[in-house]
Amino acid sequence: MGQQQSTPAGGDESHDHWRAEANKHAEKRSQYFEQSQEAFKGGRKAEAKQLSDKGKQEGKLMEEANHKASDAVFHEKNTGRDDHTIDLHGLYVDEAVNRARQAIQQAKREGKDYLVIIVGKGNHSKDHVAKIKPAIEQLAREEKLNMIPNKPNPGCVYIVLDGEGRLLGGVSGFFQRLLGLCKCG
Repeated sequence: MGQQQSTPAGGDESHDHWRAEANKHAEKRSQYFEQSQEAFKGGRKAEAKQLSDKGKQEGKLMEEANHKASDAVFHEKNTGRDDHTIDLHGLYVDEAVNRARQAIQQAKREGKDYLVIIVGKGNHSKDHVAKIKPAIEQLAREEKLNMIPNKPNPGCVYIVLDGEGRLLGGVSGFFQRLLGLCKCG
């Protein structure tokens, strides 16, 4: 997982560059949609359609820039990590859930018995409320996976699989397996 990441899309550009680019496109998109509504209300339907199309194009460019930012963040945070750990710091919630889902599927295919997902404590979130952690816990429940929040450290979610990628039958014995695992930070 962590060691097998490719170079982020766009080469050397940082995730900050791509997030700023996405924000510019989001602002333009909003402006075009607002102008489109005004044109429509004024009976200028052809102009409204053109402005709406421009807004949709800006939305696509925003999504592309956010995808590049997501790739850059994930690559930066996971280069050099062991194959049982992924770090989701710096991703938007939907990006983090998608990356976690992919990592869980890959871990199952590879026959791993656990996966540690570093989600953070929410220190950088608005009002210091964690957003990624509850989303990853929800993903684990939806996938019917056993998980242990805050293990091996606060800001982590430990997902339990057996050696063939199947769900284990209970939580007995988990705590013995937790000793000596990676540090999440």
